[in-house]
Amino acid sequence: MKKIKNTIIVLICAVFITQLSSCTKWKDNRDTTIIKDQNVIEGLFDDMFKIVDQASNATAGIKTLDDPCIDAITVDTAANPKVMVIDYGTDDCASSDGRVRKGVLTITYSGRYRTPGTIITVTPENFSIDGYNINGSKTIVNEGFNTQGQPYFSITVSASIAAPNNEWAATWNGNRIRTWTEGYNTIINIFDDVYSVTGGGTGINRNNVPYTMNIDEPLVAQVGCPWIKQGVMTIDPEEGPNRVINWGSGDCNNGLTLTVGNNEYEINGGN
Repeated sequence: MKKIKNTIIVLICAVFITQLSSCTKWKDNRDTTIIKDQNVIEGLFDDMFKIVDQASNATAGIKTLDDPCIDAITVDTAANPKVMVIDYGTDDCASSDGRVRKGVLTITYSGRYRTPGTIITVTPENFSIDGYNINGSKTIVNEGFNTQGQPYFSITVSASIAAPNNEWAATWNGNRIRTWTEGYNTIINIFDDVYSVTGGGTGINRNNVPYTMNIDEPLVAQVGCPWIKQGVMTIDPEEGPNRVINWGSGDCNNGLTLTVGNNEYEINGGN
């Protein structure tokens, strides 16, 4: 797999919470809880897929991970779909990236990531990262090429997490389409890679408040830019006004416009 894709996944799922944390005008912490909880969940599931990415090889299929916390990696290539099991054991262990993990990841895959039609599903079993207990699954399907000749992938997440010491719990069910709009054919040059993400989902935050989320205009991210460059997202909680987040029209900067009800705020992540 092309490892840079994980940078884009994590960027799209997490960067706006960093930006929103600088907004001092929000007096009620519940205004940001939905965003925080959703992004914790998606970040944890993205981390799991990063592990799978590191344990795969574009030519040979599987390679050994250089992580002393992994007790074993087993692969059944005779099964259909193929099955890989990554076992971190039953005790907390700090990996080389600083994250503490334990438990088992079971991965089924029908082919290589870049092959149209490939389906990859990652399922945690008694698995935790940094004390967050994780349940559910994440499935990525290589849908082939759209009418513009761009490869695209459907991503489905069905997730629930419990925070360390069971302090709180949250759920998230999301469906996304990630389109590789630029840079697919220039494998050596990763910095021309551009991705567009659409979709939405539903969740319940730690305060037991249901919400829906929808990407109204595609989120656009490019390797080399640490911010989402473009796009609009609406979060609609059952309680309180909508939150509309607008990243602008393509500039690489840390600014966005946040609209809560009738109030609009200009936010810069560094302020």
